[in-house]
Amino acid sequence: MHARRTAHHLRAGLTPDVARGPAMERRAHGLLRATGLDAPAHLQRVDDAVGLLLPGTALGGWASLLLQGNNWFDGRTGDGVRPALVHCSPGTQLRRREVITPFRGRVLAEELTVVDVGEHVAVTTLARAAFDEARIAPDLRAAVVAIDMAVSTTHRRPRTTLDAVRRVEARHVKVRGVVQVRKALSLASERSASPAETRTRLVAQLDAGLTGLRVNAPLFDLDGVLLGVADLVDPETGLVIETDGAGHREIEQHTLDNRREEAFERAGCVVVRATALDHRDRWGLSARIVRGRLDAARTSRRRWTLDPPPWWSTWPGARPWH
Repeated sequence: MHARRTAHHLRAGLTPDVARGPAMERRAHGLLRATGLDAPAHLQRVDDAVGLLLPGTALGGWASLLLQGNNWFDGRTGDGVRPALVHCSPGTQLRRREVITPFRGRVLAEELTVVDVGEHVAVTTLARAAFDEARIAPDLRAAVVAIDMAVSTTHRRPRTTLDAVRRVEARHVKVRGVVQVRKALSLASERSASPAETRTRLVAQLDAGLTGLRVNAPLFDLDGVLLGVADLVDPETGLVIETDGAGHREIEQHTLDNRREEAFERAGCVVVRATALDHRDRWGLSARIVRGRLDAARTSRRRWTLDPPPWWSTWPGARPWH
């Protein structure tokens, strides 16, 4: 049984005594669900938010992106799960609760859609949801992460495009947070494969001052053999910056990472690796990136190229990186 308003349950035949009893769990003011149902906290939050929707409202932000299949978005913070954003048309009476944040700003008809999750739920489009996530993000870097994960062509999740987010931004020039969205769009990429990769790129760009970086770029030797797909590469010097997320600690992935790094270095690249621990010392990571670029610039051996050989355009395995 999903979380629904008490009135909904009563109309469906639930008796007041059962509604007040141990068989039902109070999820928020006026919101009930059967006791004992287990699900991750972010999915429970979305279910709670859906249960509170009224005519003239639509789920937005991270919850909309998640319902449409992009599970990079789960609303989790260090303190739990954020309330779900709910867009309300003028005159809609929906109060703020611990599980939802009503938003009464302008939403256009073309920014709304419907998803079928066993029932039809009104949500904002992926582009509008990404715009709102970037708009309310706590800082610029978090805003870039939100846009990157909503538009990425490499992580194989439902996505929108940078142009679509830009069109939303152009229609909402007075909403709070739009300046942050604008700045984030100027830094965003459609090729980042994870939030960690985006954060590493921003250290390289904003802190180390690197420009012109290629994101998830395939590198080849001079005979046209694929050396590997570099998370970031500086085409001028051959500096490669790799981000090691949690999955890179697995022995198989770690082995592949080592082999790829050796191939890069044999071809004359210099590799800098970044982990979550490195991101706790952002300036230390920035200094390592700067030193790595200086080393790469001094390297005389350049047996690598970013120019793909003919076979790359037809090989099925290359599709995510085109």
